[in-house]
Amino acid sequence: MPENDHFNRLNSYFTKSRRGYDIFLWGAKHFGYYPIGVRVSEKQAQSLMQDLIGEKVHLQRSDRVLDAGCGQGVVTVYLAERYGCRIEGITVLEFETEEAINLARKHDVSDLVDFSLMDYADMTFSDASFDAVYTMESLSHAVDVKKALSELFRVLKNKGKIALFEYTIADDNAFSESEMEVLDRIINLSAMDGLKQFRHDKFSFVMKDVGFQDVKIENITENVEPSLRRLRNYAFIPYYFAKLVGKEKNHPNRTAAVEFYEMGKKDLFRYNIITAEK
Repeated sequence: MPENDHFNRLNSYFTKSRRGYDIFLWGAKHFGYYPIGVRVSEKQAQSLMQDLIGEKVHLQRSDRVLDAGCGQGVVTVYLAERYGCRIEGITVLEFETEEAINLARKHDVSDLVDFSLMDYADMTFSDASFDAVYTMESLSHAVDVKKALSELFRVLKNKGKIALFEYTIADDNAFSESEMEVLDRIINLSAMDGLKQFRHDKFSFVMKDVGFQDVKIENITENVEPSLRRLRNYAFIPYYFAKLVGKEKNHPNRTAAVEFYEMGKKDLFRYNIITAEK
C-alpha cells in the first residue's frame, strides 16, 4: 500500500468525493472526449474517451489487460463488455473494489473482470503478465511516478502496449505565486502527489528512461475542454462563495474544477494521451 500519509489523504479525498463522482460523472473518475465539431452529451463523451483506450492499445478479445487505478470499475466493465477481453482492475481503496464488483455483476461481465486491492507501484503480478496496460487519470496519484511506471513496464509483455490518459503541467516558473499556491493545495488535498512529475513536453523522457519505446504524447485538451467547462460551471458559484468566507481549502474538487479550467486556457494544464510499447 502507499505511504501512510499519502494513503490517508487519498482515502479521505475519494471517500469525501464519492457522492460527487456518482452525481456528476455516474461513478466514473475521468473527463469526456468531445470530437471537434460534433455535438455529444457528457455521458457520450465519457464513452468516447473509454473507446480511445481500446483504440490506443489495440484491444483484442484474447488480451489480458491491466486497469491500473480502476476506481469503481466503470472503465474496466465498459471495455470488458465491448471487447470481451480479460481485465484486471486494481485500486488501493476497499470501497472501490466493492463498487466495481457490483457493477461487473450488474453488467454480467463478472467472468471477464477481477478487482483487487493492490498498489500499482508494488504489484504481485508475475513479469510479462499483460498484453496491454492503461491508466485513466490515476497515475498522478502515485508518490513516485517513475517507480510506478517501472512496475507497469515489468508486468507488460514484450511488444505490449501502454496508454496513459493523464495531465501534464507547465514548469514552475510559468505559474504565478497565487497559481502555484492553488496548485499545491489541490495536490495536497487530492493526494495527487505525482502531478509535478508530469511536465509538458518532457514526460516522454521519463517513459524512455523506464524502457518504453515509441513514446507518443497527444495533447487533447481542446477535446476535453467542454467536459472541464461543464464541471467548472457547476462549481463556479459554490467555489467563489467558499472563497469569500475563507472555506475554499475544504473543497478541493470545486477548486480544481474552477482553477484547472483557467490554467488550461493559459496552457499551464494539459490533458494528454501518452502511448508507448515495451
